[in-house]
Amino acid sequence: MALAIDKIKENYSFTDWDAKVLMRLASIMEKHTNDFTDEFYRKIKTFKNASKYLKNEKIIKKHRDAVQGWFLKLFQGPFDDDYLYYLERIGYTHVKVALPSHYVNVSINFIRNYCTKIAIEEVPDCEERSDMIVSLGKILDMNLDILTSSYIQEEKNIFFISKKAEGKLINFAKRFSYGLNLVLLLGLVILGITVLGLFGYDLTHILSGDIEKGLLASLGSLLMLWVVIELVDTEVDHLKGSKFSIKIFVSVAMVAIIRKILITSLKSDELNAQIFLVIALGVLGAILWIISKTEST
Repeated sequence: MALAIDKIKENYSFTDWDAKVLMRLASIMEKHTNDFTDEFYRKIKTFKNASKYLKNEKIIKKHRDAVQGWFLKLFQGPFDDDYLYYLERIGYTHVKVALPSHYVNVSINFIRNYCTKIAIEEVPDCEERSDMIVSLGKILDMNLDILTSSYIQEEKNIFFISKKAEGKLINFAKRFSYGLNLVLLLGLVILGITVLGLFGYDLTHILSGDIEKGLLASLGSLLMLWVVIELVDTEVDHLKGSKFSIKIFVSVAMVAIIRKILITSLKSDELNAQIFLVIALGVLGAILWIISKTEST
């Protein structure tokens, strides 16, 4: 929140006496208005990309008039709330055209040096000249403070807007993720029903007399059903706020391998495949043991 002009003047020890000193300096500086503007333009034309901001003669004429008006107000005042609002509008214009704040600082430094040089040349009284330079420094510092605060305020606005957009995006992502989890849970339920149907189909092998195949196939279906149950429980817990446990995925992989071993055991020509599956099962078992030990500690 911007400070009121009275608070700003208090912080810079700018008093009515300083305003009177600047009024005396105004009569001197008014004579140099055109010269100041010419010198100021020679300075700002040395800035990189100056032509980006002063594109044509119409803009330059408008800007010259604005600079001269600001220069005279610097000494004439009045330094009230309207003056604060006037400087804030200048600052927001700088922000709007993306003028680097560095150029504002350099410009104020140039103006400080220019006015100090004029005061030294045209004010013979040492004490009066010193008072003028001190008051000049105060009003320039106040101007720089107000002008650059516009950049800070704009950064705050961008930050709060981005934070608000970020919050909305995060909330949407959370709702979207929750919806996907519900779809996943529904898919697991459907898969569970399908596995039950498969288990029923495997039982028909037993009833038809092929007991060995029926038992192995039924056991494989039950293992698949156990996998689905574990995944459903894990997904339900996740929807309630729990974290996924990597152990469940290792267990699922182990069950899939066990089912594959049961299926290949019916075929005598797949001994090599069974050996490979047993080795893989052993590796997964070791991984599961390591995970369990890690989580327990």
